[in-house]
Amino acid sequence: MAVIRKLDNRTVNQIAAGEVVERPASIVKELVENSIDAGASAITVEIEQGGVSLIRVTDNGIGMDRDDAEMSFHRHATSKISDADDLDRINSLGFRGEALASIAAVTQLEMITRQPEAVSGWHIINHGGQIIDISETGCPEGTTVLVRNLFYNTPARLKFLKSSRSEAAAVSDLLAKLILANPSVSIKYISNGSTVYHSPGNGRLLSAIISVYGKNIKSDLIPVETHQENGLTVSGFIGKPALYRSNRTHQSFYVNSRYVRSPLLSQCIEEAVKEQTMINRFPWCVIKIALPAAEVDVNVHPSKTEIRFRNPAAVSGFLSAAIKKAVMAAPYVPAVFHTSSSDHKHHHKEQKAVNVNVDKQNEYPPKSENESNRKAIQEEMLPKYGMKNEEGDHTINVSDFMKLNIIGTAFSTFILAESDTELYIIDQHAAHERLIYEQLKKSIMKQEVVSQQLLPPFILEVTHDEFIAVTDNMESFLTVGFEIEPFGGKSFLIRGIPVILKEANISEIFHELLDRTDSRTGQAKLLLQDEDIIKVSCKKAVKAHDRLSQQEIRSLLKDMDEKRIPLTCPHGRPILISMSKYELEKKFKRIQ
Repeated sequence: MAVIRKLDNRTVNQIAAGEVVERPASIVKELVENSIDAGASAITVEIEQGGVSLIRVTDNGIGMDRDDAEMSFHRHATSKISDADDLDRINSLGFRGEALASIAAVTQLEMITRQPEAVSGWHIINHGGQIIDISETGCPEGTTVLVRNLFYNTPARLKFLKSSRSEAAAVSDLLAKLILANPSVSIKYISNGSTVYHSPGNGRLLSAIISVYGKNIKSDLIPVETHQENGLTVSGFIGKPALYRSNRTHQSFYVNSRYVRSPLLSQCIEEAVKEQTMINRFPWCVIKIALPAAEVDVNVHPSKTEIRFRNPAAVSGFLSAAIKKAVMAAPYVPAVFHTSSSDHKHHHKEQKAVNVNVDKQNEYPPKSENESNRKAIQEEMLPKYGMKNEEGDHTINVSDFMKLNIIGTAFSTFILAESDTELYIIDQHAAHERLIYEQLKKSIMKQEVVSQQLLPPFILEVTHDEFIAVTDNMESFLTVGFEIEPFGGKSFLIRGIPVILKEANISEIFHELLDRTDSRTGQAKLLLQDEDIIKVSCKKAVKAHDRLSQQEIRSLLKDMDEKRIPLTCPHGRPILISMSKYELEKKFKRIQ
């Protein structure tokens, strides 16, 4: 008895749909790319309930006649390639001929389309992969596709979708990438009746970037000028260090106008700017690469976001050179925001009187000194104390720090203090970071956070998916002392912040918190966990190379003594090391 049988078309279409249609964003991607391939100069995307109940994509492209419209619902039916040889020179975004058939297999779909020269168009209704009706209709030129009730006939797949807001955020992120990929196309995105993005379609990449990220980003961009060699072109923008983030979410790469994910390209960018990049920070960029179609293979995965270069070494070398040239042409000098001129004069006067540097020849050490190496050495010199292990935490009870004699500082990073028998070397950043961490954590647990009013209020501009994240977690931000409210579009007005953060960089703190949301799979809320409090504390704490006056050092030691903080910073690194008088005398051979 035969056990191998040919599957029916309905089953085949649903299997194919499992590869192409993962979530609403997958449908939007396929439909918008079809519109772009159809020569559209204006595209409108509308969704409701994250795209689960409705997706409508309207374009002004070339449209289709009845035969082509009906044929477009057949699997592997496409106008973009003719045979296997064409796979080596793909110039369109789509080419597999699977999209409409796969989408229709798991939705209730309608298509309305008309060619420019036609008097009327065609209306096709397709439910679950079966064409229900084809009729002639009056309609504008171009194509409109309406997709309703995703997975209505495969309810088991609905449970794998996230909340409607999360699905809407995924669509937002996708359309942001498509706007950046196609600055010559005006793309309008509407979610639940509200316009989220509307790019001008004027052909300028900078205009597309501003429509996604807001106008304030303009001053932090470095242009990568168009550069061509052997048919290979690189252009776009790379962000200044102020835009660097804690993950690679805001790295956008486009190859022949196709958004791609490429570890190779990310590595090139990061290597090119490594000299100005802090540990665990990643550059922001929008980079476009154009090369002959035969030099890149896009037929790797149904999502078409994975590619292979025929000559990856040539591409990576060319890209690195272009980025290095752009960065060298625009040296970055960070602005100082938190110190007034009077504070600076007072600080400098006291510092000049009391600061004692161990090495006078290194009185102003280079800012590029590798802080991580210094802290790694410290970790090897002291036992490692885990922050989460309460039994492993040690409090500073070895001495009364207020009675210590302050000697000065070394390298504007370490505080030197002595008792009768011990020399203490204190990492000023680690100590201050731990103090802020304990204070903020205690305030949050006891809900005793005090807000500091901002005059004037701070306007925070974010992308739409970040806007959704902040909106979803508004209660969490209010609980810890932020006074925040929507301010139109994708902006928030921040009227107050926790008083402990009164001198912190507000934009940087918010971006740090928002960058962490993607790593919290399954969590509905962005609760301020230990890791978040650590991030905030680190940003607020005094930094290495910040010169402290004797009064500031004394205040820091007083807080360390009174609050009985653990001997480690929140990351688990030591706050101080000590050396006894006996050990010093022994090192200098004063005793045997």
